[in-house]
Amino acid sequence: MRTTAFPLLLVLAACGGASAPPPPVATATPARASDDLRPMTSREGAGPAAAAPAGPVDAQAPLPPGHPPLEGAPTQAPALPSGHPPLGQPVPGASSAGRITGTIVLSPKLTVGPSDVLYVMAKQGAATLAVRRVDKPSFPFAFEISGSDAMMSGGAFAGPVDVVARVSRTGDAIPAKGDLEGTAKNVKVPAKDVRLTIDTVRP
Repeated sequence: MRTTAFPLLLVLAACGGASAPPPPVATATPARASDDLRPMTSREGAGPAAAAPAGPVDAQAPLPPGHPPLEGAPTQAPALPSGHPPLGQPVPGASSAGRITGTIVLSPKLTVGPSDVLYVMAKQGAATLAVRRVDKPSFPFAFEISGSDAMMSGGAFAGPVDVVARVSRTGDAIPAKGDLEGTAKNVKVPAKDVRLTIDTVRP
């Protein structure tokens, strides 16, 4: 009887004995944000990042047609028409409305030297409105005087005026003894073909 019970106990022990421990449950290890992922900012997008400028912009470099001027680039003066005088000088013909032209002749009784200077003046009484200086004049002399020769900038050049031609022996604009003079009185402005004769010697 004991012999039969012993095998049965062995079977029961094999089937109902202590159970094996359950297998460990695999758990996912959380990835650190610093490993592969980083927060996306509003500056990032699907397109390529903007390239950094290669270097400072050259203000002297030519720009494409229609491109506005760069800040700090030198502004060039506008091109002048062909034949225009330099800026700051009167334009020929600009004062034609107030111009007097004509011819100055020298009396046969008088002579001029190589160092003499001719002054052509437009006067109203004792006031000189305009003056022009001519070195080494020869006669007959075609003259022109206008508002561009005014003594004061912006001064009116209106008639009637006395046109005075004076040959200075010293070259000085101040009248002196021995200077030669001639006057055409009450000349309208504008006027042309005015004839003036130098025929007087200052005492």
